Amino acid sequence: MFSFGIPATSMGSLGKVTVLTAAFLSLTGCGSSTNAPTAVSTSTAANSNVVVTVDAARHACVVALHSEAQGSIISCDDVVPFVRDELRLPSGSVYDIRTTPDVPAAQLAKVEASLNGAGYRHSGGP
Repeated sequence: MFSFGIPATSMGSLGKVTVLTAAFLSLTGCGSSTNAPTAVSTSTAANSNVVVTVDAARHACVVALHSEAQGSIISCDDVVPFVRDELRLPSGSVYDIRTTPDVPAAQLAKVEASLNGAGYRHSGGP
């Protein structure tokens, strides 16, 4: 049994569990590199400041900072004021745009045109 330099007589069962758990956790990162996930190519999409998702089911847009897991549901007509006034992203910031299935091309084009017209730059991602 591993004692990590601690005499077994001075360590209670809780201490043993703690030591073994710490040892297990320190080894979980070890392993074959063939099982590692494939690297995602670094593109300008990874450098976007804001993500706008045009949601056909909600008839709205979901806007979130790139670092946020969830965003705010707003009218697609209000994307630019929201990004500028609420998120405080200056003109020239980079956006990534995504869609849910069945988004009309005209709605997507309108959102992109409003962002571009306000000086925001598309990431060039999907």
